[in-house]
Amino acid sequence: MRSTYITKTPDQAGAFLISAQAIAENGGNIVRVNYNKAVDENALFIEVEATEQQQKRIAERLKEVQYLADDPGVRQIILIELKLPDRPGTLLPTLEVIKKHDVNISYINSQENGTPYQNFKMGLVVENSTEIKSLIDDISKICEVRVLDYDGSDHLLDSTVFYVTFANEMREILDLSQNETNATLAYASQVMSTLDELGESPEEAFENIKTFARFITEHTGENFDAIINARKLADDLTLYILEPPCGSNIYILEYYESLLFIDCGFGYYEPEMDELLSGLFKHYATRHKSVFVTNPDIDNCGLLRLFDTIYVSRDTYHNFELETAGRPSYRERNELDAPYVALSKIISRYEPPHLSRCAVVGKRMTDDPLETIGSIRFGRWTFQVIQGAGGHVRGETVVSCPELKLLFTGDLFVNTAGMSEKQRTYEELQPSLMANTDTNEGLAAICRNQLLAEHKGYTICPGRGPILG
Repeated sequence: MRSTYITKTPDQAGAFLISAQAIAENGGNIVRVNYNKAVDENALFIEVEATEQQQKRIAERLKEVQYLADDPGVRQIILIELKLPDRPGTLLPTLEVIKKHDVNISYINSQENGTPYQNFKMGLVVENSTEIKSLIDDISKICEVRVLDYDGSDHLLDSTVFYVTFANEMREILDLSQNETNATLAYASQVMSTLDELGESPEEAFENIKTFARFITEHTGENFDAIINARKLADDLTLYILEPPCGSNIYILEYYESLLFIDCGFGYYEPEMDELLSGLFKHYATRHKSVFVTNPDIDNCGLLRLFDTIYVSRDTYHNFELETAGRPSYRERNELDAPYVALSKIISRYEPPHLSRCAVVGKRMTDDPLETIGSIRFGRWTFQVIQGAGGHVRGETVVSCPELKLLFTGDLFVNTAGMSEKQRTYEELQPSLMANTDTNEGLAAICRNQLLAEHKGYTICPGRGPILG
């Protein structure tokens, strides 16, 4: 174990030697010494690693030589580094937070480095792990903070360091603002708390989230290599199939100047999608664009802000109402999934749509696995809207056109067999980010089997992966 002793060291030659001898003679190992004569010419912070019995003997010996400032209790010094803008007054808010928590600074050091930022190193004397946890959380809401050294045997501090480090890494991966980093920190704390309660290690869960973030950011710009195909369904109707490297498939029906989308993928890829669609369709910016949302998951509806009309089921509309009001979405009602979903929203830059643009097609009235709730017209064709019982997620719908023998399944069916390597990588990440991608696996299986059985001979357009038929 580690303890920190605050000693009253005389300002004379050999003073520190006496303390060092007292510690060495009793089996202690000095792991850090902090002294700043300009602040206090007598206060010397000595952090020692030793057994509990050895610590007791060291404390007694320091008392004997009258070097011990007070009862040492159980202290340690943690070393932190703050990254602050290099301009007047930026350090003051963090010092005010430290004062509020009544934590002693053993030393502080900083020097300009020719960048817009300064890195301030501080030694903080820890007497209460809970207070230090709260202090680090509060500082993290002001600026980037890294914990450079601490006693890893303190589980509470260890957990705090783990998720603060995670939040800093996510800041770098995604170029997050301070507010976004604060939210990431809060949700990471929830993940850590949940894993602690379950007795599970955090390493795999946090690494999966970082892998997801890196995967999304690595497939921007020239690396956004979406697979694009087109099918002529009639003289005046064309179906475009877009398969991004991650997120839902995006289907586009073109009838003269009108475009009807089925789902729209992740919000993170708005610049890439705008460039792709502007190249695919002449006068894209001025065309009337509508979209049908097969379910309210963020990988299906991340770009809804781009559309004039958003067709949804009543349940999906309610999900958007909840999000707009700052309340938990359907996915976030599961306490185990909630922080992962919230983090995924930050990663993918998700925003709920303007409710005024949403057009509710219908709502379920029975307990049947599948129920036709309404229809929409596009060009000369009628598309039936069929809602599932919520096995995948509440609000799940599919779109069917009997005349064209065409079925858009959303995530009630995913074609993994024909996926590219990148799509498979993304697909394998999904189960690791939540307890389960299906809310009710058994019910989801019933809905899928019935859906496919009732649409034999149709061209199946799955939520992810290549079309069938």
